[in-house]
Amino acid sequence: MSAPHAYQLGVLCVASLAALFDWRTGRIPNWLTLGAVVAALPFHAWMTSAGSGQDPLDGVKWALLGAAVCTCPVLLAWRLGWIAGGDVKLVAAMGAVGGLSLGLEAVFLALLCAASFILLRLAWSGTFLRTVGDGVTFAVGRTLYRKKKLVPVLAPQATVRFGPFALTGAALSLVLHGGFA
Repeated sequence: MSAPHAYQLGVLCVASLAALFDWRTGRIPNWLTLGAVVAALPFHAWMTSAGSGQDPLDGVKWALLGAAVCTCPVLLAWRLGWIAGGDVKLVAAMGAVGGLSLGLEAVFLALLCAASFILLRLAWSGTFLRTVGDGVTFAVGRTLYRKKKLVPVLAPQATVRFGPFALTGAALSLVLHGGFA
């Protein structure tokens, strides 16, 4: 088995367990996400030294870089209250296990699937245009009246669990790279 397939299968395993827990309980456990980040470091060191004969620290750097780069965009979403902390840790775990390129691809596909689902759900419920209008009104009001503290008009209608989308993104990444072959 090649190193990229091993990394993709690792991301798929982490995402599968996270999707299971998120679907059943609405929570992604810390032992899974933080454990995956910790386990990814020696895994990358071993795969780098065994596969290509490079320095094992290059693999560790690749895993840490993957976790950091994948986490940066979703930290802003977490800060704004759009996603939960478990989702941020899951994205960090996917980045650490997959490394920079494969982890970033899986996370991008997961976020793309989640965004598509949200847009389709808003359109299906007939609230898409009203939600976009409220968002534009809030953004314009926020820029015009910076001195006043505005309360957002957008109330969360329902939550979306990110775990199944992380699994979808990991599976799509695996399929796009040739599947199990």
